[in-house]
Amino acid sequence: MSKRRHSRHPASQWQAWVDEQAHSGLSQQAFCRQTGIPVSSFKLWKRRLAGEAPMPYHMAAEPALFAPVSMPTAEENDDADDEPRGWEIELDLGDGVCLRFRRGA
Repeated sequence: MSKRRHSRHPASQWQAWVDEQAHSGLSQQAFCRQTGIPVSSFKLWKRRLAGEAPMPYHMAAEPALFAPVSMPTAEENDDADDEPRGWEIELDLGDGVCLRFRRGA
């Protein structure tokens, strides 16, 4: 059995379909059947566009922000010794999700 690959449409295309369905007089099921759009995808995107469901990360309105990260060199570190130092990185992703990465000292 072959897997059907779903094409990805931009949010603007989904908004156009939602608007078209609203003015068509057709039910969501009838509109989706007529246009070949999966009903479940249509309903999900309708909720997303109304702000009732999260937008996929790659389509978020705000771009991701990145912060530069650097490690002090031995010359910059007052208590530097010849031994390699460990490190710890903590990323707070919000909604109670926190990633912690550690490398031993």
